Amino acid sequence: MVAAASLPLGAATLAAGTAARAAPPETLSPAERLRLYMLMRGALDEQLVVSFIECNYWGIVNAEMTPFYNLVAATFARYRPAHGGGYESVSFEIEYFLDPATDAVLHEWKNPYAGKTVLAKHTDSEPVRYIIDPDCQIHFPPPPLTPGTVNSNATQPLRIVGDDVWSTETIYARVPVPGEKPVIYDEKIINHARLSTLTRSGITRAGADVTYIGISSFRPWQEMDKNQPGQMLGLGHGSVGIDPHDLPPAWIAATRQHRPQALINPGVYLDPLWHQP
Repeated sequence: MVAAASLPLGAATLAAGTAARAAPPETLSPAERLRLYMLMRGALDEQLVVSFIECNYWGIVNAEMTPFYNLVAATFARYRPAHGGGYESVSFEIEYFLDPATDAVLHEWKNPYAGKTVLAKHTDSEPVRYIIDPDCQIHFPPPPLTPGTVNSNATQPLRIVGDDVWSTETIYARVPVPGEKPVIYDEKIINHARLSTLTRSGITRAGADVTYIGISSFRPWQEMDKNQPGQMLGLGHGSVGIDPHDLPPAWIAATRQHRPQALINPGVYLDPLWHQP
C-alpha cells in the first residue's frame, strides 16, 4: 500500500488536500502509479472483484440521436502479482441488452432505421487471462483475428487534481467484413477515485466510479441496410469493487433467470484459468 507520507512531495501535498494544481504523472514512481491504478481498477489481493456498467445506446445519423436500447454488464475478476512485475488477472463478463422502458431482457429488437425486427445478440465473454504490466498497460492474449484487423488497448497516465484521481483506458478495434463496411469500436473507460482513499495505510482495494463512452459502427446482428449511414453512441456509468448484492437489479433479475450459477458462486467461472499453471 502507498501511504501518503511515502509519496513524492507533490503527490503527498495533493493527498493532504492542500493544493488544487494537477499532479504531473512524473511525480509518482512507476511502482506508486501501478499501486494506485490497481487499487482503482481491481485489487492488490486475490479476492474476487465485482464491477458493473449500465449504458444507454443511441443511433446517430446527421447529428440526431435515436434511442436503441440499454445495456447492463457485470464483470468478475481476480488479480495477483505477475512474474516479472505487474499483475496477472482472470476475468469474465455477463451482459444483457434491455428494453429502455421496462428493463426486461431484449430477445428481439426493432431496428428503427431499417424498420425490421431482429434477434438481439447478447455477448457474454469467455473467461480470459491477461497481464497488466508495470507501466499499467494491459496485454490480452492474441485472439483469432480476421486478416486486416486493427486492435489496441492503452492506459493513459493517471490524472490527479486535488483529491481526485482518474485513470482512462482506450480500446480500439477495426475488423474487416467482406463485402461490407468494417466493424469499428472506439471506447473510453474512465475510473475515478479519491487520493485520500487510495493512500490509506494497509488497504488492498479501494474501488472506483466508472464512466463509459463508446462510439462504434452498427453491429452486424442489427441487420442495418448496407448503405445505412451513421454510428452508435454508448454512454454509461458503473462501479468497481462492489458487493455482489449491489449489482443493478435488472442484471440480478436477468441472471436469476438465465445464469443462476453466477448469483451463487461467480468465481467458479474463473477457477479453471485461475488455477491453471
